[in-house]
Amino acid sequence: MTGSFPCVRLRVGGARGHLFFYRKMVHPPEPPIPPGVLVDVVDRENVFVGRAFYNPRSQIALRLLSMNPEEPAGDEFFRRKLHTAVALRHDVLRLPEVTDAYRVCHSEGDGLSGLVVDRLGPVLSIELFSIGFFKMLDRLQGWLLELFPGARFSARAAPEVARIEGFRLPPPEPIEGVTVREYGVEYRVDFAHGHKTGFFCDQRENRREASRLAKGRDVLDLCTYTGGFALSASKAGARRVVGVDLDEMALEVARRNARLNRVKVDFLHADLFNYLRQAKEKFDVVILDPPKQAPSREDLPKARRAYHDMNALAMKVVAPGGFLVSCSCSGLVGEEEFLELLRRAARIADREVQILRVAGAGPDHPVSSLYPEGRYLKAVFGRLL
Repeated sequence: MTGSFPCVRLRVGGARGHLFFYRKMVHPPEPPIPPGVLVDVVDRENVFVGRAFYNPRSQIALRLLSMNPEEPAGDEFFRRKLHTAVALRHDVLRLPEVTDAYRVCHSEGDGLSGLVVDRLGPVLSIELFSIGFFKMLDRLQGWLLELFPGARFSARAAPEVARIEGFRLPPPEPIEGVTVREYGVEYRVDFAHGHKTGFFCDQRENRREASRLAKGRDVLDLCTYTGGFALSASKAGARRVVGVDLDEMALEVARRNARLNRVKVDFLHADLFNYLRQAKEKFDVVILDPPKQAPSREDLPKARRAYHDMNALAMKVVAPGGFLVSCSCSGLVGEEEFLELLRRAARIADREVQILRVAGAGPDHPVSSLYPEGRYLKAVFGRLL
């Protein structure tokens, strides 16, 4: 479908000023309409609220894309949104000067709820959360080629998301791994294995900040995965770097990354809890960047215990006057709650923490004022006394 999208009007209850409307807030249309249709959303008084992709199968029934009734809903709308998103990264943030790995489109943060695009060197990695964008995939790729001529594409969706949204991506064509650069460090990205691509653009600025603390110091990178923080620290002149992870395949990539950068990192295959309980030495800088601990609300009690316990153990191996960089990518654990978990962990570890900085994802992951929950990443830089 090209040109203008035919819109139907859909009435909702609930508050304005949000980018999502859940299924229970939507008055089902009569006759029913198929998933992935663009609709005009109106409130109880029939006043225009916005324009959205509709999916009656999903818990998120409506994903708002525009709140301007004068803005036509057609191909040019989506094309312009992508151009605006890329202009932010290229013309304002000037990211290509320091890296060729960055987020091109950040879903709600760029006004395209349900669509995430990362640039990883010559490859554009598209992640779909909405059947509406699944139906537009060919056109999305065409518009992205206008901005990144010659790019190759990797399209993916989490299996559970695809099941709930009601679409199935065809088997992907194999894409060879690529090498990306970031502030003078090179990383190999493997599209065939690992969580997502094995490289996380959102930690770019935090890797750089942590590397500034690392020069001339002993560094421990817990949950190192493919070596992001460890390699950055070693390249910055750390005296010694140890990287710990339980994923053997990721550690093989990390070791290849170390050879690629001509640096020495001691990568160890171990569970972080066992490693920390048995650790005999202290480190000047400890980085703790675990995988998401709370994928759903049901996981929150377990996640809180995990964040508390792993941070208490990590604090015990930080040398006096040393630094802890503690991260959480669980959006359901807010910043204040995460800081409180760190305070409790410090009491258990019998340490005092000076909070130096509380950071988040890089600016290529913008957060909409209409969706503050989009600020999912926390990176707390602390000095331990």
